[in-house]
This record gives sequence, C-alpha cells and structure tokens, in this order.
Amino acid sequence: MTDLNVLRLSHVCVRVTDLDRAENFYVNLLGFVETEKDGDYLYLRGIEEGQHHSLVLKKASSPGLCYVGFRVKGMDKVTEFSRTLKFKEKGVESALLTESPGGIPLLFYEDMEYVGDMRLKFHLHKGVSPVRLAHVNFLVKDLAREEKFFRELGFIETEHFLDNTGRKTVSWLTRRGNSHEIAVAESSRNVPGFHHETYYVHDVKEVVKAADILSSVGYWDNLERGPGRHGATEGYYVYLRDLDGNRVEFFTGDYEVLDPDKWKVVEWTHDQFRYRSDFWGRPIPDSWLKEWMPVEDLNGELRRW
Repeated sequence: MTDLNVLRLSHVCVRVTDLDRAENFYVNLLGFVETEKDGDYLYLRGIEEGQHHSLVLKKASSPGLCYVGFRVKGMDKVTEFSRTLKFKEKGVESALLTESPGGIPLLFYEDMEYVGDMRLKFHLHKGVSPVRLAHVNFLVKDLAREEKFFRELGFIETEHFLDNTGRKTVSWLTRRGNSHEIAVAESSRNVPGFHHETYYVHDVKEVVKAADILSSVGYWDNLERGPGRHGATEGYYVYLRDLDGNRVEFFTGDYEVLDPDKWKVVEWTHDQFRYRSDFWGRPIPDSWLKEWMPVEDLNGELRRW
C-alpha cells in the first residue's frame, strides 16, 4: 500500500519506425498539435492540453509501447516501489520509471513545462481536432493483482466485464472522474501487451471525420473498427491503426463520476458481451481480440513474447 498521490493519467510514449511518416499521419492528417521534434522524438498534444506533450512518438526499430505517464504529487513516494529508475524526458523536471505488477512501464513525474493550449485558435485546428488524452488500454496476466495496484494509487473501478464462468476479465478505472482513464484486461497470451491509447474529441462528427480522412487518402485498411457506440462507458468511438500498426481511438460522449463514494460499479455479464462492446456498430474484427502491441522493459528493450 502506498500513499502516493496520483493526480491523473498524463501521457503515453509509443514506438514508430519512421518519425517523418508518423509526423505526417498524426499531425497533418489527424490534427495533433506538434510541440517540437527533437532527434528521435516527436512531442504532441491535444488542442486543449497546455502541457508540453501527452503523446510522445519515439523512433525505434519496431512499434509498441514505451511507457504510460502519470502526474503525481509527492515524488518521494514513488521510491516505495520495488524498482525505480531515474528517467529524463523533454519538458519534465524529474521523472521516475517503474512498472506495474503486470509489467506495464509507468512513468511518474510531478511537473511538466506548460506551453499553452490551442483552444480558441480555431484557425489552427486540423484533422479531427484531438482534445486531450482520455485513457489507455492494456493487457496483463493477472487482472486482480493489477487492479489492486491501481486502486492503491487512488483509482476507482467504474465498470467490469465477466466471462462465462463469472470471472472478472476486464476492468475500467478512473482517477480524475471521467468514465475511465485505464482499461485493463486479462490474457494468457502475449502479455504484458498494449492495446490502444484514446483521445477525446468534442463531437460525434469528429469521430466520423477520422474515418473520412483516412479513407480519403487511401488508408482504408487503417480504419479498424467503427464508427460505433460502446455499451461500457457509453462513448462513441472509432479505432485506427497508424502506419506501424499502433492502435489509436477517437472517442466522445462518455460520463463523469460526480460522487465516487456513491458510484455503483456497472457489471457486464458474458451474455451481454455484444451490448458491452458495441451498443451499435460493426462486428468486432478478429484483429481486435488477437492483436496488441508489445511493451518495453525498464531498460528500453522490447519484451519478447
């Protein structure tokens, strides 16, 4: 148990094999705001994010997850974890890298440079106008242990999914109070694994616009799932794959947990699977349940499944 005060999900760092190609995809097509490009790193953010970045693209030999970042208060408590490494990140005064019980790399920091948001600069908005990082989704071998870890960091569970034996296999958790900042699922294969990061957009038309944009440039195969609406979390969604296969979701229309102490966890049974995954929308593609991305270890090397 730790009394580390996690404030919110902050950012995610993803591996790409061609930084210029990724810059065109994320910035010119999808409309992420580029803060700066520095060597093998590209720092991006949403239009309402004033912090230096919420998405870091790192040039690497193969795609996957580098780490998930959280802003905290009281960095001294991070050292309570079994293993932590000092880590240098652009725009961040000091950071520590550790990992969850399931092997997901986690970066904790207290202060990041502020560069100003683009909220009212409508003439500069492009693509789908991503607003802010909403949540991340990953897979581990032991869901109960992973959920316990995040609960001890102050997260609450909003919803969960049961398999046909009544065992919990997916949990949605939040710290800030929206429907979820973390979705974690249990798997016996290819774990730890990273499924996707999600950016909030203001309107359903931006969800549809993401599909229009990719189709208009011939990236039909990069449009993986949706548009549709989830049962769990209620959000309208579309899932894309970037040119390296990393998955990104655009999402809107979820709910806020106003009184966490009063919240009753929403339970989805195996018989409700169709409604949980898609309140309406296209059938779930095979890739959705079989393909996720590997993650780095604390030394920056991809774990081999």
